Amino acid sequence: MTNQKTTMTNLFLVAFAGLCLTIALAIAWVLGITLFFPDGVLAGLLVERADIIRAHIDYLMMAQFLFIFFLLFRQYAIDPPVWVVAACCFGAFFNPLAFLVRGLTPKPLVAIPVEAHFPFQAALSFTLTTVGFLTAVALVVRAAWKLRSVSTASGMDL
Repeated sequence: MTNQKTTMTNLFLVAFAGLCLTIALAIAWVLGITLFFPDGVLAGLLVERADIIRAHIDYLMMAQFLFIFFLLFRQYAIDPPVWVVAACCFGAFFNPLAFLVRGLTPKPLVAIPVEAHFPFQAALSFTLTTVGFLTAVALVVRAAWKLRSVSTASGMDL
């Protein structure tokens, strides 16, 4: 156990990573069950299996990114701004959710190329994810750079 303090924002970040991982695992169970019981009731709810798989993979990736940011923030004693954590978590939840909704929503008889909610939701989610993740990376790079500068100035080599 280290003596580094876990800030409330970091605690929220790791908890949200756990939520994304839990969702990914639940989707994996659904996919597994429907693979072995393709004629079952549960399989009948999946309109587009490929989109459900995309949601599963995306939730896994988002959980991974959030866990990595948590560990990096903890390693470099970074207390990220609330807006950065909020942007990361919002995007990590809603990016994959778009695939999940598409995979569970019956398609209308008239061919509509894109669901009405999708462009706005995707634009907002993608923007917040990009801003949040890039800011998180910038915070870590800045902290690592400062640590390197301090250790170089003091004659220590990391």
